[in-house]
Amino acid sequence: MNKSLLTLGLLISSAILFLNSCKSKENAADKKPIQVQYVTLKKDSVPMYVEYVGQTYGKSDIKINTRVEGNVLSVLFKEGDKVKEGQLLYTIDPVSYQAKVEEARGSVEEARSELVNATEDLKRIRPLADMNAVSKRELDEAVAKENMAKAKLRSREAYLETQQIILGYCNITAPVSGTIGISNVKEGDFVSPLGQKSVLNTVSDVTLIRVRFPITENEYLSYVQDKTEREIPIKISMQLSNGTLYPHAGQISFKDRSVDPLTGSMTLESVFPNPEGLLVPGQYVRLRIQRGLLPDAIVIPERAVREIQGTYQVFIIDNKNALQVRVIKPGPKTDSGWVILEGLKGDEKVAILGNNFLKVGTIIEPVLTK
Repeated sequence: MNKSLLTLGLLISSAILFLNSCKSKENAADKKPIQVQYVTLKKDSVPMYVEYVGQTYGKSDIKINTRVEGNVLSVLFKEGDKVKEGQLLYTIDPVSYQAKVEEARGSVEEARSELVNATEDLKRIRPLADMNAVSKRELDEAVAKENMAKAKLRSREAYLETQQIILGYCNITAPVSGTIGISNVKEGDFVSPLGQKSVLNTVSDVTLIRVRFPITENEYLSYVQDKTEREIPIKISMQLSNGTLYPHAGQISFKDRSVDPLTGSMTLESVFPNPEGLLVPGQYVRLRIQRGLLPDAIVIPERAVREIQGTYQVFIIDNKNALQVRVIKPGPKTDSGWVILEGLKGDEKVAILGNNFLKVGTIIEPVLTK
């Protein structure tokens, strides 16, 4: 009886093992290769770009300085608003300067009276001198007295004009049309041409925006020496800090006269139209300049490249749909991807693995990416 039970148990165990073995083989047969996207390569001429970080400035950013000292009587604008050229912005207490004008005006009247007297004296003496009724010396003295009176009057008139100009400085107007910033002074503050509060504000004309950016000495020499690049019109696009592309193209307006010996760089300036008023002074932007075309270039998506300790690799799909690794040398980046300088011929299928970390030799199911 025990032998029969033992035999039956062995038969059942063998059957279970046989069934499990068959199920494992069926699962292995049903398992399909993982799908992997790929791109086919081709050689083409691609535009080459260089990128720089620049800072924006207004077409003109003019500081408003006080030329007289005194207390600010009024601030006649709203900070951040647009102002027109000649618009009154600040008034400074004019009392002391008005007094100087009146004093100078009195000096002018005094000098004018002296000139009238000197002229009348000369009119009386000249006929007498012609008749030798007075000496020539008296005539010369009368002529000199009139000339001195004329000079004194001119001096007093000039001083009056100067004082009137200084009085005019008590009314501070906008030097250009544009956007005015935050005021550095308020009503009642004391201001002076000398001191921290000599600059009252800044007005910026932002109808055009200037962008200044540095280039290296080597980049400058490369551009100057490369005749081909100099014959190609320079196109400048701008990317804003939020990643959006500015809708208007720019152009180079000037380059500095020299290379900064401390940094080894040269400052260039480009200008962009600003009809929507989107740009304001002080922004940091990224400029991209087209410097020519690279013929017969191989470009692949940047996401197809993997970097391992400074070595760049891509996975290609061979004729058996197996993954093979290829070491490459990448070049500059373009709109469509990464230019590959070495490692690819241009007829390969390059896999885009994404987050799939597959081994070399893995059989996959290639799917052409759109």
